[in-house]
Amino acid sequence: MARSFDPHPAALRVCARAGCTALVKKQTAKYCSVQCSSLDPDRRARLRERARSGRLLPLARQLRLDFEGEEMGLALLDNGREEIPLGLSRWAV
Repeated sequence: MARSFDPHPAALRVCARAGCTALVKKQTAKYCSVQCSSLDPDRRARLRERARSGRLLPLARQLRLDFEGEEMGLALLDNGREEIPLGLSRWAV
């Protein structure tokens, strides 16, 4: 289904950043450019507040890093193996 071209689009909105009077390029856009969105002090304050209110995990619930069990398992696998394979022993200095 082809979209019909409307020569008179809906009223274009003005950029949401205070002090910018440029029109937005898309109907769903809020800012006229990426630079305007990154410079908007209201948007930056909202993002900063959202980042501050983020949920922090207590240390007890964070990922545990147990290397002792893995090292013991590797030591068991390595038990009985020689450091230099027999065929390469003549190359060892």
